[in-house]
Amino acid sequence: EMRGSTMGIIGYGAIGRGVAQRARGFDMEVLAVDPHPEPAAPFVVETWGMERLPDLLQQSDVVVVAAPLTAESYHLIDADALAHMKSDAYLIVVSRGGIVDEDALVDALHAGRLAGAGIDVTEVEPLPSDSRLWDAPNLVITPHTAGDSSEKERRCVEILRENLLRFAQGETLLNMVDKRRGY
Repeated sequence: EMRGSTMGIIGYGAIGRGVAQRARGFDMEVLAVDPHPEPAAPFVVETWGMERLPDLLQQSDVVVVAAPLTAESYHLIDADALAHMKSDAYLIVVSRGGIVDEDALVDALHAGRLAGAGIDVTEVEPLPSDSRLWDAPNLVITPHTAGDSSEKERRCVEILRENLLRFAQGETLLNMVDKRRGY
């Protein structure tokens, strides 16, 4: 039963919004932190700046990491951040490896400081056979396929097609990367 529980989302871009929309469909309360919080963002109670990350971790029953990997987000979820989470909370990582300090996550799971975790990304991929993650309790590891679907390639081709048309007409392209931000 997810109704009435709180999901915290770290990184409120396209992935974070998609996760929030689905969580709202299950009547979850949704909070988010982002380096560039947007007032009145859809699907969330509130979007906070990154300085409120400890608050989000303390209030959330499920924390979803949907942030890009940048110099600022590297090991953002470290032992201190994990210590802010509820012992019956879950951590889900779907964006990029390296945002979660994997040794700290393994330690927290072994110590029972988290109910569990699901990770679709790791700092090193493929995950080495000697990684401590393989033996961590209450951890589900998937092979960086959370975004895959039978429709993904079609959507990518549609975006490429649209961008070719926009480029030819001198218009702004979709999904532009801000090289200064790193995403």
